[in-house]
Amino acid sequence: MKKIRWLGIALAALGAGCADKLPIAPMPPLKPTVAVEVDWNLSLGKTEEGFLVPLLHDHMLYVAGEKGELRAVDPENGKTLWDLQTGESFAAGIGVGEHEILLSNKKGEVLAWLPTGQFLWRTSIDSELLAAPQGADGMVVVRTAEGKVMGLSEAEGKVLWTQARPMPALVLRGVGGMTLGHGVALVSMPGGKLMSLNLSDGAIQWESLVSAPHGATELERMNDVLGDPLVGDGMVCTASYQGRAACLDGEHGQLVWSRDVDALGPVVEAGSQLVLTTAKSDVMALDRSSGGVMWKMSDLEGRYLSPPTVTASYVVLGDAEGVVHFINRENGTEVGRIALGKDPIVQAPVYLGNERVLVTNRTGKMFALTAHAIH
Repeated sequence: MKKIRWLGIALAALGAGCADKLPIAPMPPLKPTVAVEVDWNLSLGKTEEGFLVPLLHDHMLYVAGEKGELRAVDPENGKTLWDLQTGESFAAGIGVGEHEILLSNKKGEVLAWLPTGQFLWRTSIDSELLAAPQGADGMVVVRTAEGKVMGLSEAEGKVLWTQARPMPALVLRGVGGMTLGHGVALVSMPGGKLMSLNLSDGAIQWESLVSAPHGATELERMNDVLGDPLVGDGMVCTASYQGRAACLDGEHGQLVWSRDVDALGPVVEAGSQLVLTTAKSDVMALDRSSGGVMWKMSDLEGRYLSPPTVTASYVVLGDAEGVVHFINRENGTEVGRIALGKDPIVQAPVYLGNERVLVTNRTGKMFALTAHAIH
């Protein structure tokens, strides 16, 4: 078996406790036009890797700890509805299928629970996952560290098909993703590639290069595709590490447009715009149809920003010193911020609806935040 080396990008390095070793730029002064309040909070304990992003599904929030706690939470008030001590060592994030909550552990097993907390099944795939499992159309799809994409039966977890692709020697951990639907699995891959697979049998419909590797060293040549691909208007949009932001034709995988961007997280949708953060901690909004820059905010350079999330009015992201920034999504102006202690925020916030976001820091503390206009 080819040995794959995993590497965490700057955010993962912060999540591993390196924030005090990095020079963090001071925050610029701000005259806020919104006040940010903590609605509720909870904690699942220290997270070593920062990849277990909470999941909002069907008006329920699911959170997991690396030591095996799985909890269902009311997103309105933070009240725990059920809580399981599973004894697992969770990894790679929380996914969802048509009828179940999906996780994986560090032993290379995929596990499924009903939304009520009832355990369904476990399947060993003999490899740790690089992305959260996802399900649709009666199928659960997983992506392994050895370059395999596998389709499992949603009902019982039986492996139904496997698609193996070559892997570079050095890959990013916890940054790839998948988007499933309409009989297709769109899979972000290392090496700058995006794949479209037939969901029923795993056949490759197309495989396209978002960005080509460049540089003299393995580290310089890393250009993994980041996050869950965005699907809409007949296009698939994504970004790659040390590479490009791009939109491709969804049917054939042909490039519609691309822009050189040193992305540090996936693109997120903001209406007709795509928003992302860069390695310098710039925040950018690109026109979805053309890739043109709609706005760019550089006031937070050197703050080691998390990937963003988008609400109805704001782009929200955290930084290496535990500060959460609210940015006007129309023009890129910061309008509010709140400090949540000194622990780094490495995950993208989760949008809970009604302008409320859930922010998780390095110690596993979670804060539900809402911004209100200052009158």
